[in-house]
Amino acid sequence: MQHIFTDTRVLDARARETYGLTEDIMMENAAAALEQAVLAHTGSSTDVHLNRAAVLVLAGGGNNGADGYALARRLASKDIGVTVCAVAEPKSPLCTVQKERAARLGVRFISVEELDEYLEETSIDLKVIADCMFGSGFHGSLPAEAAAAAFAANACRDAYKLACDIPSGLDGSGNAEGAVFHADETVTMGALKLALFSDRAKDAAGHITLAGLGVSRTAFENGEAAAELLEEKDLRLPHRPRQQVHKGSFGHVAVVTGEKAGAAVIAGTAALNFGAGLVTLVHGGRSGVQVPFELMAAEAFPEGTSAVALGMGLGGGESTADAYCGWLREHKDVPCVLDADICRSAAIRQLLEERSRGTVLTPHPREFAALLAGCRLGTFSVQDVLSRRRELMQRFCSAFPEAVLLVKGANTFIGTQRGGEPGMRLYIQTLGTNALAKAGSGDVLSGLTAALLAQGYVPLEAAAAASLAHALAARRIRTDYALTPSALIAQVAELGQAE
Repeated sequence: MQHIFTDTRVLDARARETYGLTEDIMMENAAAALEQAVLAHTGSSTDVHLNRAAVLVLAGGGNNGADGYALARRLASKDIGVTVCAVAEPKSPLCTVQKERAARLGVRFISVEELDEYLEETSIDLKVIADCMFGSGFHGSLPAEAAAAAFAANACRDAYKLACDIPSGLDGSGNAEGAVFHADETVTMGALKLALFSDRAKDAAGHITLAGLGVSRTAFENGEAAAELLEEKDLRLPHRPRQQVHKGSFGHVAVVTGEKAGAAVIAGTAALNFGAGLVTLVHGGRSGVQVPFELMAAEAFPEGTSAVALGMGLGGGESTADAYCGWLREHKDVPCVLDADICRSAAIRQLLEERSRGTVLTPHPREFAALLAGCRLGTFSVQDVLSRRRELMQRFCSAFPEAVLLVKGANTFIGTQRGGEPGMRLYIQTLGTNALAKAGSGDVLSGLTAALLAQGYVPLEAAAAASLAHALAARRIRTDYALTPSALIAQVAELGQAE
């Protein structure tokens, strides 16, 4: 896991004070990291150019722009045609100094009005566009000239696009009110920023590279992190180290079957393929449920149920939800996964008030908005959830300590607040792909989570591991449109062979 911070400017200031660094020294380290990223994409001597490899730097008037001028100066000594498009006049002292240094080395400057002509002239030679307009302190919408530069840059499909610290147009929460620079890579300085992991940033930030500023990462990250970034190496698969075991050794998952029985079948199949020893579909007397031969079926929760998955395709109205939630309230020691329709139920508030411990909720944004309303925590739109996800998750986790909340999206956020702790622990998982935007994907995740709960994983670990397995399995699907729940489950079963 890697630490993620809300605002690294505090860390910048602390590093300067603690280690005697100056802003100029730290800026040179930032520019050096940008230079390395640029040079990796300027091509080789055998590439075809009309003149020579060209790099365009979009520079603002603050310290992000100063990074851009420093980058241009460093590139000027290479056999690269570097040009700076100034979208604003220098305002910070360092930006003024860095522009003067670049000018003394003969770096070419152009205005936004000259940008279209420049892009046309260098259409073959242009290899990299570096966005150094606005940094992590930005808020609001881009000024007209910066927005025009971002639009023009985004339209250049053949040039590699590089953002300095954070793509211009994203604010400190990773939201945007207008134009945003779309980078192939973001070189972020000092430490990872929370803004880079919003859903809006997923298409804007590209690959995220962390650059040091003159001290080690451990020394720089001398502060309280806002979240932890889950990585592939954090996945702990439910391998079976002992040989003297039986099916009961690995738990019994009960998946409630509702109006759309296929959702429960998908979840149950996922649970069986992720280590659960037994899986039963609980149909409540509903007739016509087609049960795959490898799963069992029962009218009620079987004796020895060790984890429950409830909500996928449930439907059935409030009486159905009340009945199943009543069983869970009576069996507080049985962990459960709550998803989909149950998040919209009026019964969920009482359930969470009586047994938040051992409960994992896995809503998508619309379901989370319904969950907040049903729990009397406020009325919010889907857009509110997308733009204020961390804040609203904190609200929920404060109201129901020990519950684990996994909110799905382009990036997955997993939060919980333990009793007595002042704030929410937040994990962010970014490995999922757009292939998962398919009916049934969420049912697979619920089944994976339930399987791990049945095998003794604590709820937070179960949610994190299931989310990672879900995402990594999706990445094994070769096309971005062909994923199906069955194909996803098959790839989950292959993860253990890749270790």
